[in-house]
Amino acid sequence: MLVKYRDDFKKNAMGLLSYVPGLRDVNRLDNEFSWYAISSTRELLLWRDNNGHFIALVGVEHTYGVLVLRYVSIMPEFRNGPLLFEVLDALNQCYPNEILMGTIAGQKIVNAWRRNHEQRTANQIK
Repeated sequence: MLVKYRDDFKKNAMGLLSYVPGLRDVNRLDNEFSWYAISSTRELLLWRDNNGHFIALVGVEHTYGVLVLRYVSIMPEFRNGPLLFEVLDALNQCYPNEILMGTIAGQKIVNAWRRNHEQRTANQIK
């Protein structure tokens, strides 16, 4: 389930953010947290599994009815499963009035999720 970032989750969030290319340096990580903190349109969300462990993190920005997916960071042992689509499904459910889009780098992920989502929806109708 998605949980909004709080300062007491910082250690977990830092660990997950360190998987994002370019965010391994501690100073860069601190700058990233500050960047999210200074605007109410930016949000970090963590994915908590059924055991209460944080295993994924999502960075988004709300802009003119669009929810921009800046990045998704998933612990390596969960990357090959369905978790990515589950996270994006939950994100879509949390913000149903916003269109989910990605950055230039992230749009491939959103497109794959959208195709998968449409296919699952079509299979449920049958």
